[in-house]
Amino acid sequence: MTYSAARLADLLDGEVSWLSVRTTDRVPGPDWISCAALLDEQLAGGDPTYGWRKALQDDYGREYDIEAPVQVAAMFVLMWYVSVPSIVAGLSSAVAGVSPDVSPGSLAFRRHPTAYYPTDVALLSQRVITPAEAARQVEDHTKAFTDSYRPGVKLSSRQRRGAVEDELRAAIRMPEEAPYAASTAEAFGVDLEQKIRTSCCLFYALPNVKPCGGCPRAVVAG
Repeated sequence: MTYSAARLADLLDGEVSWLSVRTTDRVPGPDWISCAALLDEQLAGGDPTYGWRKALQDDYGREYDIEAPVQVAAMFVLMWYVSVPSIVAGLSSAVAGVSPDVSPGSLAFRRHPTAYYPTDVALLSQRVITPAEAARQVEDHTKAFTDSYRPGVKLSSRQRRGAVEDELRAAIRMPEEAPYAASTAEAFGVDLEQKIRTSCCLFYALPNVKPCGGCPRAVVAG
């Protein structure tokens, strides 16, 4: 079967209940975030995710009646950003054997207004690429983000790069029918048999919250 970018957008839109995917030739509106613009600002020394992190941190502070730890919002924003190219490329490759272009200039996203995670993705390119090329694009795109991310708290390289691995693994596992899952996992260098996450979301740092299932911290603690 031959896939266009529009057909892949429809496929992704139907596979992920909480994510809407569309094709367009430009960033859809002012409430959308261009991956290219965000990365350009961050690579130039700016902090384009500050408002994103602050909104999430303030919500945690109100919910738990504390001064929320900086690292929790910092890690969630990192995971949410890298999930955009990772989910698009990993899931599409697992189901269709091809992927949309996921380079920074080819993606934009919009966040949930109160939960803050990405809920809408715009594919800005008509290119359809192989899983091998998609894997290279995800590596380059996410590494540009994780290596230049300065959220005001230390996050280890294992945390930063492990989040990408975790998002890719979850994306490939997500569809009920994924005929290309094994070859996609090989192309992206992830082990689908791995049960424990490589990174930790750090949510346990909030009051009375235990490590999530599959958390590496829970394994260490046990």
